[in-house]
Amino acid sequence: MKQQTLVGFGLTLVSAFLFAAAGPVAKAMYATGWTPGSVVLLRLLGCAVLLALPTVLAMRGRWSEVRTHWRMLLVYGVVAMAGVQGLFFMAVEHLTVAVALLLEMTAPLMIVFWVWLRTKARPSLLTFIGMAVSMSGLVLVLDPRGAQLHLGGVLMALGAAVCLCAYFLVGAKTDIQIPAVAMTGIGMGIGAGVILALWPTGLLDYEFRTADIALGEISVPWYVGVFLIVMATGGAYLTGIAGIRLIGATVSSFVNLIEVPFSVVVAWLVLAELPVLMQLAGGVLVLGGVVFIKLGENRSPAREVLVDDEAAGDSAVRDCAAAEPLDTAAAALPVGAGEAARSA
Repeated sequence: MKQQTLVGFGLTLVSAFLFAAAGPVAKAMYATGWTPGSVVLLRLLGCAVLLALPTVLAMRGRWSEVRTHWRMLLVYGVVAMAGVQGLFFMAVEHLTVAVALLLEMTAPLMIVFWVWLRTKARPSLLTFIGMAVSMSGLVLVLDPRGAQLHLGGVLMALGAAVCLCAYFLVGAKTDIQIPAVAMTGIGMGIGAGVILALWPTGLLDYEFRTADIALGEISVPWYVGVFLIVMATGGAYLTGIAGIRLIGATVSSFVNLIEVPFSVVVAWLVLAELPVLMQLAGGVLVLGGVVFIKLGENRSPAREVLVDDEAAGDSAVRDCAAAEPLDTAAAALPVGAGEAARSA
């Protein structure tokens, strides 16, 4: 396996772990009265502020790239940052977290079929086997048995999956000469602006609290919780973008599924939420599926995802906008899985 691939896998695994690590912190904040809108806003805004100076330094002499690819950057901020989070939290108003997350994590399947459609190169049998194994493992980890389905909630969760595809597809574009730190900083700033603009609409609930937050056996001030989430989020997106550029959108999106069993383990360590044997078995299946998918990619004809800046931007915005709901705001929810952390 080439060194580039190993580094890409490593960065994507670090990204998945950091996203998962933010979940228990968000859950602890919700327990004290924080709501999704407030956590999402501070998370995006905090990352944008934290990365402002590194972004400016990294973009010296490269601002022409922003002018050239402004549509793609707008898609990344609106769809991949704000869209994923907003739609996910509005979905969990009508669905359990497990079901909403399971639907959102169909994004890797969407990417495989999107690449197949665009390149006309059929994925290998190993890739299909890996897809089935990974999704089976995901079902075991999330255990959605007995959940009630709501059509609006299902559509919103699938809309979040479409927006999540944009995160991987835009991040995989190697023709954009914008460093990962700048891509993250600019995207966070745009996403924070979108979430802030939604405040008057009532689509998301914004409640802030100053009570201490319980993390396992210790209590920390509220600003420590915000700091932990901001640091985990910024690090997750930085390593995630760098990893995507090395191993591509398809493989990285499936490696990212490991975030779910990671979140179960982190919740066990931090919140004493003990995983059951079925969840551990599901985590093993997710890992096994990723191996099959990578082997399948190696045996497939070389394929490159060619996404035209303007066409991709218009398509992603249309898809995400079509999925946006018209009903009420999302209520506060307990975050029990990794992507809920990304959407926290």
